[in-house]
Amino acid sequence: MGNASNTSSMFASTISKEHDIMMGSLYSVFCILSFVGNCLLLLVAYHKRSSLKPAEFFIINLSISDLGMTLTLFPLAIPSALSHRWLFGDITCQLYAMCGVLFGLCSLTNLTALSFVCCLKVCFPNCGNKFSSSHARLLVAGVWCYASVFALGPLAQWGHYSAEPYGTACCIDWHAPNHQLSALSYIVCLFVFCYALPCTIIFFSYVFILLTVRGSRQAVQQHVSPQTKTTNAHALIVKMSIAVCI
Repeated sequence: MGNASNTSSMFASTISKEHDIMMGSLYSVFCILSFVGNCLLLLVAYHKRSSLKPAEFFIINLSISDLGMTLTLFPLAIPSALSHRWLFGDITCQLYAMCGVLFGLCSLTNLTALSFVCCLKVCFPNCGNKFSSSHARLLVAGVWCYASVFALGPLAQWGHYSAEPYGTACCIDWHAPNHQLSALSYIVCLFVFCYALPCTIIFFSYVFILLTVRGSRQAVQQHVSPQTKTTNAHALIVKMSIAVCI
């Protein structure tokens, strides 16, 4: 009786019903936009599947992981938010959290791999030009394996999944390290290998790309007219703005 009461209170929303309804409505909009956008991208990729470039495999994989998150999380999060509590029990809570970690880490690791490949192609063209579609497929498979290790860990008692603080969804139990050494090691490894390391690789990859582009640009500028320099500068600003938005 006590366990049932604890479980019930754990899955009860801790925010106002109005806020839950607002979040459920926003989730619905995000779900529709994500589903339509990613399906369109995958449809385009399917029609040009015979001419895909290596880097495009990472874009496709990113779309697949986003679509996976859309199809597994939103259908559970939306009715729970609108009902002001988690509706699907503890086992589904564990699976929900696992899918969130799996697809989330897959997206971040995929972006890390993409930035590294772009760095190779721009900064080290002799190596980058050897990167083929077969290499891209292997790296994409490695991305999923890497994310799966950390997603499945809590199901194997390395770390722990639990209800989120606001009660209508589930995620990693960030309080478990206070009383479990295995949970502490999981959180530390998660921070180092799934946040700090990927962000560092992404940061330095784009720093190297910018430095290489700037060096090449300075070499070219010595042989162009002032008017062409201005035009190129405007074009570079536009391209960088688009890149940042993407």
